Amino acid sequence: MSLPDVAPHVTADAVAALPTRLRSKLDQALEKQPTWTITSSDSGATIALDDHVTVTLTTPVDAADRAACNCLLAPRCLHRAAVLSAAPVLTTQPHHAVAAGPDVATAGAVVTTEADPPDAAAPSTTAEEKAAAAQVRDVAAQILEHGVAGAGAVTQADLLRAIHQARAVGLPRLATAATRVVEQLRAARRGIPGFRLADLTEDLREALTVCHLLIEGIGDQRVARGTSRRGYSPVGDLHLYGLCTEPLRTTTGHVGAISYLTDGDATIWSLAQARPGDGDTARNAAHSSVNLGDVTLSHRELCRAGIIAVNAHASVDRRLSHGRTTQAVRTTGRSWREEPADALWRQPISEQAARWLNALELARHERPAGHDLAFFDGVLAADQRGLLLKTAQLPGPVTVLAPHDDPVLPYVANLRLLAAHATGRPVRMVGRFHGRRQVHGLAVAAPWLPNRFAGHIDLGVDQLQRADLPGAATTEPPDADQPQPPLHLLAHHLQRVVAAGRSALMPDVDRDLRALLDAQLPTAASVLRELRRAGHRRSRDAFGRLNQQDSTALAGAWLTAAAYQHAATTAAAAGSWQATWQPSA
Repeated sequence: MSLPDVAPHVTADAVAALPTRLRSKLDQALEKQPTWTITSSDSGATIALDDHVTVTLTTPVDAADRAACNCLLAPRCLHRAAVLSAAPVLTTQPHHAVAAGPDVATAGAVVTTEADPPDAAAPSTTAEEKAAAAQVRDVAAQILEHGVAGAGAVTQADLLRAIHQARAVGLPRLATAATRVVEQLRAARRGIPGFRLADLTEDLREALTVCHLLIEGIGDQRVARGTSRRGYSPVGDLHLYGLCTEPLRTTTGHVGAISYLTDGDATIWSLAQARPGDGDTARNAAHSSVNLGDVTLSHRELCRAGIIAVNAHASVDRRLSHGRTTQAVRTTGRSWREEPADALWRQPISEQAARWLNALELARHERPAGHDLAFFDGVLAADQRGLLLKTAQLPGPVTVLAPHDDPVLPYVANLRLLAAHATGRPVRMVGRFHGRRQVHGLAVAAPWLPNRFAGHIDLGVDQLQRADLPGAATTEPPDADQPQPPLHLLAHHLQRVVAAGRSALMPDVDRDLRALLDAQLPTAASVLRELRRAGHRRSRDAFGRLNQQDSTALAGAWLTAAAYQHAATTAAAAGSWQATWQPSA
């Protein structure tokens, strides 16, 4: 069972109402969350914290009176604040209409808003918008000041209040980025397997970037404000063919699966389903049923079948709706060697990489389905880097990585078997671009695979056995990678600040500065030097308190370094894929 979503201001108000002595105990109360008993119903959920205390949440939890505790201190009690602090963030705003059909791929509701006309002039940032952006920036600065360890429930509540204000003044891009930061902080502090420090670092970079654009009034202000997540709209009749399926596992505790399909024009669509669950649920999610109109079949069947959908509905990112307004019938699927799927592999790799890099400039919910998918023909190889794919379009091999290293999913085991017993064999692969000459392996088709896989294997769903593989063939050793600029040194310090705060800037900076200068990266060395200088600068006001301006200066130096690192890494990735790409202004 899971907690219902809670509006940001409800959680923020509950934490702010706590007396100081209880606020200091909030993180300790959240550590007992695994012992809570949650009983869900159509009207909400009842949470038993122990034998005597019960908190009741009535959905939608968008007002204070929809969260009640039976203790004598309620509503200013620790129990109610702890439950609200543990609940997912409600993404649907009251004045927005919920779109038809659940959008559970991101474990959040989709809201419908009217976008500005493309030719409308973007008005300058108002004082209210600048104040909301400054509020988010100040909380983000405190996160960088103390790191994940110091970003407990109280800091998260401050950020939730800033998120509520950003939504109130019409800054959906900022609110979305800050919400992801809250979710990542909670995942980090709870030790959720899907948490990655690099993801939290990227979300903080996005939030601070938007704050900078709004406060300074630079760049396209319409892009800086963003648009709310749009609902599903009619896209006509579609004849779709399944491509592949991958399991989903989010930092909010949701698991499920997403299937990718293609139409007659080789356009990629997705159909996703997710619900609260654990690792065992993630393993079997692709075998659970999913609906498209009147058709019910599993994700594993869907990615090998054909679907004719009449009056189909989809979001702006080509995510298909499960709504009953769609009429659908199942047809025979087609293999990857047949049209229309075969056209995806005929597109040059450089153009595929450019499609991925250009989509990174968009807000996450505006990136089209399959924007980061890579379609390769090649020969398997292996060395100390792991599984490799040699393709005629690139001078060196592509490293194939596992999207998830969680042992409940078969990614790692399948890739190890392929590296040990299928090298030298031709394959057709679907991957996800991950960086410089690296992809996450999603699915593989080959003529030597057993018929029981029905054309291809989904590496996160199907379990390979040794008997399924033909054995390694004699091949030439793969070429060594070309030396790459040591941008990872800068990324390492950026992530250390996120994890541990300004104190992480004390050791090893001089050594890495010299390494960056030796690699002819003077700008990287300069931004790292400024980051260290901002980290060491501490001053006090007339009352002996540490200045807030020092935290703001640290956040500014960190953002400068993070923006450079992001741009330099993206440019290096474009070069490794031989892609023609121009960063946005």
